[in-house]
Amino acid sequence: MLAEMSNSSGKKRNALAKSRSPYLLQHTSNPVDWREWGEEAFAEARERGVPIFLSIGYSTCHWCHVMAHESFEDEGIAGRMNDLFVNVKLDREERPDVDRIYMSYVQSTTGSGGWPMSVWLTPDLKPFYGGTYFPPEDKYGRVGFLTLVERIGQLWRDERATLLEYGEKSQALLADSASRNLSDGIGEAAGAIDLCLEQLDTEYDEQWGGFGGAPKFPMPGYFQMLVDGISRRGNARLTEMLAGSLEKMADGGIWDHVGSGFHRYSVDKYWHVPHYEKMLYDQGQLAGIYAEAYRLTGRDSFAAVAKGIVRYVARDLQGAAGELFAAEDADSALPDDASKHGEGAFYVWSKAELDGLLGEDAALFASAYDVKAGGNARPESDPHGELKGMNTLMRVASDGELGKRFSLEVSAVRERLGACLGVLFEKRDGRPRPHLDDKALVSWNALMISGACKVYQACGDADALELAKKAAVFLFAEMWDAGEGRFARVYRGGCGEQGGFAEDYAAAAGACLDLYEATFDAVWVERAREVLQQLKLRFWDEQRGGFFATEVGDANVLVRLRDDYDGAEPAASSLAALALLRLAALLDDEKLRVLGRETIEAFGEQWKRSPRAMPLMLVAASRFLESDQQIVVVGDLEAAETRELIACANRWRASFSVLVGVDPAVGLPEVFGGNEKLKAMLEVAEAGKPLVYVCENFACKEPVGSVESLEGILR
Repeated sequence: MLAEMSNSSGKKRNALAKSRSPYLLQHTSNPVDWREWGEEAFAEARERGVPIFLSIGYSTCHWCHVMAHESFEDEGIAGRMNDLFVNVKLDREERPDVDRIYMSYVQSTTGSGGWPMSVWLTPDLKPFYGGTYFPPEDKYGRVGFLTLVERIGQLWRDERATLLEYGEKSQALLADSASRNLSDGIGEAAGAIDLCLEQLDTEYDEQWGGFGGAPKFPMPGYFQMLVDGISRRGNARLTEMLAGSLEKMADGGIWDHVGSGFHRYSVDKYWHVPHYEKMLYDQGQLAGIYAEAYRLTGRDSFAAVAKGIVRYVARDLQGAAGELFAAEDADSALPDDASKHGEGAFYVWSKAELDGLLGEDAALFASAYDVKAGGNARPESDPHGELKGMNTLMRVASDGELGKRFSLEVSAVRERLGACLGVLFEKRDGRPRPHLDDKALVSWNALMISGACKVYQACGDADALELAKKAAVFLFAEMWDAGEGRFARVYRGGCGEQGGFAEDYAAAAGACLDLYEATFDAVWVERAREVLQQLKLRFWDEQRGGFFATEVGDANVLVRLRDDYDGAEPAASSLAALALLRLAALLDDEKLRVLGRETIEAFGEQWKRSPRAMPLMLVAASRFLESDQQIVVVGDLEAAETRELIACANRWRASFSVLVGVDPAVGLPEVFGGNEKLKAMLEVAEAGKPLVYVCENFACKEPVGSVESLEGILR
């Protein structure tokens, strides 16, 4: 039964002590008799005849910490939980499939969702009541958790049949949702793309950038939709929305001005006061977006942000083996009292501390970053006064404005502010750090690999390519079983038993293609093809098309769902459609192209009804409907002259292009053997003379051999 081991505090440790998950390990000393998700817990619930209480969260979740401290560390509440339920803790990052099922239930029954997620299930896993955070006692207009525990216990005792009926109805609704045929012809996608862009135009915040009001999230799918639209249409309004949003985000407190990297989201519309956790999937997607924006606009500030993200990830999130860690917490110990924790404690500053650290440059810095004695959070951004007297740095004046104000050259302003940030970095490095979630997830690593490759290509950052290569080598050395054709989902000192999900395979395939385009090492194309073959084999929905999140045969999953929303993380089928069409363009493979089209069509009802729900799927649809661009470099790929042409192609290529590099002296790699058009290019190649072909669907313009000519075609 319960694994009771003593820890350093003398408290007994529950069964979670055997877990690899950082989130579950945070709860090992709770007096709650937590179990991991699995048959052992379910069998106990059946044997005892009690409900399952399922608590879902993740290790860097602020409100998860709050609920744990208030309720799960309380001996009285824990005792009643143990009496009445089998209590199960689940890390949503390890089991996104289970999280998605019960989040669908909570959202459909309450109108909202989030974490911690709290759901009560019948012993056969059917949900009958759920919500998110509950205070320990009745307050904030919410029912208290203890009240809820007692009430559900009483209902299970006295009205069990009613709760079981609720569970049956909930399962039926989930199954109905999962079985809906969303298919529609791809011909409707052009109208959906236009409607999506119109909706973004309507929602755009003209003053502060982004879309909608508070809380304000970076939406990588929206930004990628804008990038694709600008690349194809050259639309000034789309550029205004993209550049305006990215500028305000980089100026805001959501960007870590001292150490780089983006926080999860802003609690206000100004991008100022963030929820301070940092997630790897945000870094990867936003690094790529800023690199693409630099390519489109030429703004050096965008390149600086893209490179800054890479520096942050390499410094703070990359392990010795090359793996990329999942996240850093929002909370940390207070610098002056390690016994207390606060959200953002690692990142915020008092004016007095800054004055003492920065000396004669303190006034310049305060003007640049909105530093105030009483703190700089607006009342609506900090309604409970938790940041009183503290400053979240936010850039409010340009170098030019500061130069005029302080009678300084712009170069001097830039130099002095840079020195100030260096001082703060050194000081902050001595503070207690936020908790690091040091597990590696395939999909999040893959998103960062893709983003880093784009930073290398657009910005010429060699460190970004090094980070990407190390992470990719790790994924295929440690998390990919070549014999089985199977990814593990999680690595933390070794791989867990859980296999990868569709998002892992789809994101990894895209990362392999990005690595090929960055290195011209054909092994990455072969790996992308292998991974996509396994994705099709394990996850394809034979009845309706698209990809299920989970493999067939998992008895502990109530229903198999297809993710149909590109949110903070992209949907697996959107990533898959993009990867399939890219690989089809590289290999000139019509079967892959058809599978990509079928994937897009499988979600046609969703993207037609609500285009903004699946912007990345619409980017894939645009790639299918409109001309593909291929850029083919033929020559000695290591020669200086060829490298200059490659750098030019990287700098100016469109977001929807594919890039191929072939050395006539080496010959066409085997994986490209079916591409007759590439073979024809090699046959006419002249020894020692690099050429670049720019093609649409492999109908090519005259090849060019100079940087000037290539830039003229691509710009």
